[in-house]
Amino acid sequence: MSPSPSDIQLDALREVANIGCGHAVNALARLVGGRTVNLSVPRAVLAAPADVAELLGGAEAPVVAAKLGMEGQLRGVLLLVLPREDSSALEALLLRRQDAPAEERESALSEAANIVASACLSAIGTLTGWRLLPTVPELVRGAAGLVVSRAVTEAQGGDRVVVLETRFSAVGAPAVSGQVLLVLERESSKALLARLGV
Repeated sequence: MSPSPSDIQLDALREVANIGCGHAVNALARLVGGRTVNLSVPRAVLAAPADVAELLGGAEAPVVAAKLGMEGQLRGVLLLVLPREDSSALEALLLRRQDAPAEERESALSEAANIVASACLSAIGTLTGWRLLPTVPELVRGAAGLVVSRAVTEAQGGDRVVVLETRFSAVGAPAVSGQVLLVLERESSKALLARLGV
């Protein structure tokens, strides 16, 4: 077992998340027509996959997630996760209408996730000097527990993962809130911390 990250290391990871998610939220605000998007202070959490699902409202909570991998010096999975109702609200905001066909709604969500992921990874890249790119988003619908455990398995397969979690909420009618989770593979968390000089 590799040693767990210390509080100092988790603080450093949180700072990375703060900058990355700040960029992501600015991108999201532009996407939703300049509405204000509020961002909670990101948390860096060392958690078991089951605990990560609790961050999303519990294992059974129905969510829609856009999942992207990473290319470059980091390995892991980035998830843009929305409760089902918020996903519908975001789709309506993005498309400026309620009755868009399913294909258009999926495409709009994927595009939003791509922009958020690119902004987040580009901010991490600026801090580290690494070139990081997201892979094509894949939309996943289902219970939060299942969505998270699959992402964790894909990212690393470890029993404890470093998750950078932030909540955002778009102000306006309808209000939208969701979370950005960055789940890093074990060696990637170590590489990132080493690069940050922690």
